[in-house]
Amino acid sequence: MLNPFQRACTDVYGDGDFAHVQDLEQAREAGDTLFAFLMIELASSEGCDGGEEALRRLDMAVADIQAVAAAIQRGGTAAR
Repeated sequence: MLNPFQRACTDVYGDGDFAHVQDLEQAREAGDTLFAFLMIELASSEGCDGGEEALRRLDMAVADIQAVAAAIQRGGTAAR
């Protein structure tokens, strides 16, 4: 069973293409690794126990994705 944060993810991710997903196993089998990652990060079993924690995890994921995008824009090499 999905928690409210996971349900919000299924409802909006991919314009609702994953709204049918009912558990983490289905999320993993959906074939979209970013979706599966988000569903795992938002899982109660992974310690996501409230709205603040869900938002913190999403903020961290966004920051990581932005850092990778910036590295690619710089030519694929991270600052060292």
